[in-house]
Amino acid sequence: MPEPVFSTDDYVNPDAPEDELRVKPDHPRVRDRSYERARSSQEVDLWKGSLVTTVLEPWSNYPDLAEIPENAVPGPSLTLFVKERGRGPGYVADFLYKAAELPVTVYGILANQGSGLGVVELELWQPKWGHWDDWGDFVGPGEETAEVAEYAPITGDVLRRIPVGQIVALAQAELADQAWKEEGVIVLGRAQAADPGLTPASRQALENANALAQPAQRGRPPLDGELLQIVAHAYLREATKGPGLHRRLADLLNRPEPTIKDWIKAARARGYLSPAVPGRRAAGPGPLLTNPATGSHTPPP
Repeated sequence: MPEPVFSTDDYVNPDAPEDELRVKPDHPRVRDRSYERARSSQEVDLWKGSLVTTVLEPWSNYPDLAEIPENAVPGPSLTLFVKERGRGPGYVADFLYKAAELPVTVYGILANQGSGLGVVELELWQPKWGHWDDWGDFVGPGEETAEVAEYAPITGDVLRRIPVGQIVALAQAELADQAWKEEGVIVLGRAQAADPGLTPASRQALENANALAQPAQRGRPPLDGELLQIVAHAYLREATKGPGLHRRLADLLNRPEPTIKDWIKAARARGYLSPAVPGRRAAGPGPLLTNPATGSHTPPP
């Protein structure tokens, strides 16, 4: 994004010295936009650039929707949003959880930071929040009837009733399922085969979610040789760029830094990278590392 260019009309006092110029507080570049957006807008934004799956349906107890009793209470709902643009190493999905017994909508982010799938960010939304505009009119839900919702405070009891463990367990079962590779996904209400219907970004997002949502196994299984080849080649490319190697590899391979360090250690031990040498920080290619273009072995330095 190019750096903004301001004119004299943008400043509180355009005649002030350059180091004292201040942009007007109502200028679009600096004003508080939180008053222009409701939680409903934030919820709609979750659908953008996402692969969406509904884990819990509020009326799943009533297969025939026409027979829902008048006094029926909807069950909880859980929707997962796998964003094509990950939010960082270990990111798996965003989620929304709603239940009739909760006065709030629960929004959160699921990630795997090396110790299994878990909730790493949690927000509680008041579903009907709005604001008063400069003319004293209420803007938001209820504006048509001029009713302003009153909210109960969030207490310890409310927090205890948020089933974080159940959310993680249901999300893990859904995200670890790789049936989409055979059955495809639904795009705009129609069935779509996984290949070639998915974009590379969508496929990569699903692959990452599948891998990071797998249940933790007892003991560590041996790492696949093909993975260690990829790690070794990425290591050798990034090692020449200076400090921040582990962080760059974490971004590149979409894994937390502790996992990257374990992979590098395994690549050294298995012969894909050279052993550590006292006084030398970076490793070289190991005897088992092959050239990705020719399949031939890359000789050690």
